[in-house]
Parts: sequence; C-alpha cells; structure tokens
Amino acid sequence: MRKLLVGMSLLLLLAGCNEREKVSTYSMTDNEQHQHEVEQLFEKDPEVEQANIVVIENELFVAMQLKPMKKWNRKKIEERWQKKLEKQFSDSTVNVSADFKMFWESSKLMDEKDQHKMLQELQHLKKLSKEET
Repeated sequence: MRKLLVGMSLLLLLAGCNEREKVSTYSMTDNEQHQHEVEQLFEKDPEVEQANIVVIENELFVAMQLKPMKKWNRKKIEERWQKKLEKQFSDSTVNVSADFKMFWESSKLMDEKDQHKMLQELQHLKKLSKEET
C-alpha cells in the first residue's frame, strides 16, 4: 500500500510539472512555410515564455508573454520583434504585443470557430494594441 501511495504521488508531481506549449498558432493561410518560420523564431528566443501567433493571409498578429525579469524591457522587446518580423515578412502587416491582456484575448480568439467573428475580434485587438494606458 505504501508503494502505491508513493507511486501515485510521484505521478501527480510529474504531471504538475509538465511543460506547456511555448508557441500556439492560428492560421488561415495556405502558406505553411510562413507560419513555421515565425513559430521557430519564437521557440528559439529565451526571453519569450509563451506566444500566440495569428496568421491571416497578409496579416501577422503576435501576442507574447515574456519571462518575469524581461518584463521591464517590454517596449524594447516589442520594438525589436516588430522590426525583425517586418524585415523578414515585408509583404505582411505585422502587429506585435507583449501586453498580457493581448495574450489573454488572443488565446480566447484562437478558440473561436466562426471565421467572420474571429476577423472582427482580430481588428479589435489590433486597435487595442495601439492604445496606451
């Protein structure tokens, strides 16, 4: 009985320490290579804890969550990623945000099934990302 209890508690501990997915992507485009390039860029960056990427034809919306000690340089990191993505994907409109609300809203947006509503919400998110609080 004691071995069973120790085994079960070990399994619970390991399940709780499971790593979450670093990059989530929602794509409405035929260009799979474009999507994979962006995913690989964010997976390699040690400053980014998680990122939500929405790719729609010629638009790229990125909402990211930074590591705790990197949040002090949020604006610089946003600007650096904005320039980097605009340079690499010059044919796309790029929006980058490291604001937690944008990350949270984009997570909800990625669960949306209705394509028309999703496009409206994306336009709303882009407006919100340009606002300063």
